[in-house]
Amino acid sequence: MQQPSPGFNPATAKVGIAGAPSLGRADAPVTIIEFSDFECPFCQNFFASTLPKLKSEYIDTGKVRYVLMDFPLDRVHRKARKAAEAAHCSAEQG
Repeated sequence: MQQPSPGFNPATAKVGIAGAPSLGRADAPVTIIEFSDFECPFCQNFFASTLPKLKSEYIDTGKVRYVLMDFPLDRVHRKARKAAEAAHCSAEQG
């Protein structure tokens, strides 16, 4: 693995996650924010194959908080925004 050069300072960004769906403890030492599109086949693959392992090994053990943010790609996935709205409505109704 290549080491960062001396003086390397990775960029940071602040993202407001209030009200976003999440799994795990709010005080977990690491927060992973996924920006997802409900019609994206790569996002679907992550949900089906990677998230279950991430959940069992890190989220359920209190090491990670996982937050989902909607990022519908309207030009490519025309139903993704409505799907995200429907998911939020469903969550509000339990």
